[in-house]
Amino acid sequence: MTRSAIERYCATHGGDRATAEAEIRSLLENLIATGTHQRVEGGAWRLLAQEGFSLLLSADANRVLGYSTAHRDRTYGQVKAGVPSRSRSRSGHRRDKRWVLALQDDLPVRFTTLVLRRFARDVLGTEFTRSTGKKVVEAAYSRSTHVQPDPPSNHAGRRRATDEAGLRWHFAYEPGERPAVIHLSWEPGCGPQAAAQDGGS
Repeated sequence: MTRSAIERYCATHGGDRATAEAEIRSLLENLIATGTHQRVEGGAWRLLAQEGFSLLLSADANRVLGYSTAHRDRTYGQVKAGVPSRSRSRSGHRRDKRWVLALQDDLPVRFTTLVLRRFARDVLGTEFTRSTGKKVVEAAYSRSTHVQPDPPSNHAGRRRATDEAGLRWHFAYEPGERPAVIHLSWEPGCGPQAAAQDGGS
């Protein structure tokens, strides 16, 4: 089981490494027995659960390379046990997610909604909405192409790059999937807060 898979589980659900390993192993056993299996780019295997969970396995199926789920608020065991979602507006979230993803269908990289909101606010000085979405995604993609780092050697993990304005782009990589920008931050002394401080001095 790779560190990347364990880190992704912990980032999604919290908990420690031992819990993550145990939960992923349990999910793997269930997916081998009842899940759908797909070959992906590079010969790796993707195991999919009807409940919205998936694991990425190496081509020889000896290592778990990645973990993903549509249920950030529940583990596979909790979903199977019927634990209700803690999200207050899951249907609204799903609608929001669909239109945001649709804006990025043709891009070789994807951006989380939070990243697009922050980019819109901090860089473009606007809000990320349905009406501004296409413009924001295009601008974020254009700027990200100048800083996208080389992927990790095993095509799984995290990389960070800073552009000439001091904006840090945090990329996440998983085998067989597009790179994702999962976070934006500013180098100290850069960005809107620094500009506000300069204006107030």
